[in-house]
Amino acid sequence: MGDVQIHALHAGGDLTDWGTFDPLDERAGEMVYNPYFVYVVKHPEGVVLFDTGAHPQLGTDAVARMGAAAEDFVVKLDPEDAIEPVLARIGLEPADIDLVIASHLHFDHAGGLYAFPETPVMVQREELEFAEDPSEEQRDIYIADDFAPVTEWRLVEGETDVFGDGRLTLVPTPGHTKGHQSLLVRLDDGQAIFLLADAAYLLDKMRIRHPPAVLWDEAAILDTWERVEALEREHDAFLITSHDLDYEERLKIAPRAFYE
Repeated sequence: MGDVQIHALHAGGDLTDWGTFDPLDERAGEMVYNPYFVYVVKHPEGVVLFDTGAHPQLGTDAVARMGAAAEDFVVKLDPEDAIEPVLARIGLEPADIDLVIASHLHFDHAGGLYAFPETPVMVQREELEFAEDPSEEQRDIYIADDFAPVTEWRLVEGETDVFGDGRLTLVPTPGHTKGHQSLLVRLDDGQAIFLLADAAYLLDKMRIRHPPAVLWDEAAILDTWERVEALEREHDAFLITSHDLDYEERLKIAPRAFYE
């Protein structure tokens, strides 16, 4: 097996309006299943968890967790979609995670942080500051209780080599949120996997430069997409988004398969 592995783990989802992915899409108004994903990246220096999924309370009482914004929110979370059973699919438990990396702190990416109160969480400084005082448009999708359990933040600013060996590189990808970041992973065979998280919801919409409805700044996401595609060309990278609607056909999904 390779020294660096990526395990993509499906962690439930919700029903989302097509217009969220692209307000100009002719299917706007129709609902589609929107998956959530987390990623375990095994590296010789430690086991990294990139994002943590949603809090399990969203599956039982979304309004209690999110407030009135969740009244029309159709969550598809079963008990096995919580972060503990998700990790158990590949034989891990929260104590096995050496570092959590947060792409950003929206509810569907940071809800599992409760399971890692003593684990360092690496996030862009701008993201944590934005999450603590979000814009009015995004106030409902940051839940302060999600990130309140964290006791050790590792705040980074800009591009960051996680272990100093060029294998895991954090790339700032603002637009969706002010401090959004993605993770560029170089596998042993030289293949690069670019975990975009929500730097783009859907790759085909990125290609035609149709921004999604949930944005901090449209100009920033268009600049981010230029950078993503430049890195894609430079490293011949395979791009993975956290809400890929075609995930069953396109991705290697753990535990039955992984990237190495």
